[in-house]
Amino acid sequence: MNGTNLNSALSTASISVLETMFFTEGTPLDATPPHVDPLACLLHCSGALEGTFSIALDRTALIALCQAFYGEEAPSATQVFELLCELTNMIAGSTLSAYLPTHYCALTSPQLCDVAVHLGSSMNLSATFLCLAVDGGVISIACSIRKK
Repeated sequence: MNGTNLNSALSTASISVLETMFFTEGTPLDATPPHVDPLACLLHCSGALEGTFSIALDRTALIALCQAFYGEEAPSATQVFELLCELTNMIAGSTLSAYLPTHYCALTSPQLCDVAVHLGSSMNLSATFLCLAVDGGVISIACSIRKK
């Protein structure tokens, strides 16, 4: 490990991805407010580290991210789902690159999942959890990884 704390890597990566790719700020929250009409996504990683990343995002916030990303007022349902998967992939990849910059970790294709799966991941005692306020709602990110 390079000494970078996983909490720090997850927070820095998430905020950077939101700012760079979606032109929006993510403000860390101390408490986890309830999601409103959320969608969730999950991916697995393997290699130097094994585990999961999952994201839940309020639908209104996800649509706002889609509008910023695609430049369209009314993104299609397909675009909304694809963007959630891509956001999960970007945050996971960026986090792992910061946390273990000299190691390889393969990521599975992100899949939409039930919000209960995401919330279950966040309750894992070894999970790192982050909640950010974004335009239109809340994004929560759970990362549960361990050395192989």
